[in-house]
Amino acid sequence: MDFRIAVSRAKRSLRDDVRLHVVAIASLVIAFLCLSAALLSVENISRIAERWGGAKRLTVYLRDAALESDVAQLRLILESLPEVKQVRYISAAEAKREFAQQVDVGVEAATLPAEAFPASLELTMQVQANDAHAEELASRVRRFGAVDEVETYRDWLTQLDTLLTAGRSAVALLTLLVAICVLAIVGNTIRLAVVQRQREIEVLKLCGATDSFVRGPFVVEGTLQGVLAASVALLLLLCLYLGLRDYIEGTFGAIMGVRMVFLPPLTALGLVSGGGMIGAAGSALSLRRYLRV
Repeated sequence: MDFRIAVSRAKRSLRDDVRLHVVAIASLVIAFLCLSAALLSVENISRIAERWGGAKRLTVYLRDAALESDVAQLRLILESLPEVKQVRYISAAEAKREFAQQVDVGVEAATLPAEAFPASLELTMQVQANDAHAEELASRVRRFGAVDEVETYRDWLTQLDTLLTAGRSAVALLTLLVAICVLAIVGNTIRLAVVQRQREIEVLKLCGATDSFVRGPFVVEGTLQGVLAASVALLLLLCLYLGLRDYIEGTFGAIMGVRMVFLPPLTALGLVSGGGMIGAAGSALSLRRYLRV
């Protein structure tokens, strides 16, 4: 089978049956858009989990009545510990100001309740420190009179890992559903195209055309449908991402400390190539019976 001839015949078929193929591609775009949106969500959740899971941070919230001398002594003790890399003191006023700068709540920072922003010590652990070190350090720090509470973020990270695992499972299931959807839609579209060109196929077969020669253009059509649908879905998702990126980063992203990213090039390429391969498979499977003349 000459590939150029197959492509040329496939292009002619697409022009002759524009409405049929547009409806099929539009249906596939919705499926690929759902899959790519799920992949984008998992990608950004993974970045958050990596950012917070690798940071090994602790937040020591101080009592309102804590003396400056007690806080200074506690900070000096923490800085001397081998498992602690850095200690940063954040006053109540500074905590309120940072929150107001990062999150748009629609009110002035001065009107926010002061008790919602206690002074704290932000601890950054050494790279070699593990969860056991963090829990042990938190237990010891809680005994100081100037300390109100210690946040290790373990529960939050556990929930984030659970969410990430569930997201990956959902993406795997959605990938399977999209593959089945592509096979069904492309297969039905190619079947309709075969029925419309049945007389042409009969003539080609009577003239000695091989099965691969007859099948080639239909496989190319199925491949193009999958590639175009995946590409359009990615383009729509990119427009949606660019439109919402500033808003999301101004609220959720500022709190998490992670910038929102789009799908990596390899993931996007895999989505497009996967759509093409599944489209070709759906076309080939649908032709097994309908090319018998």
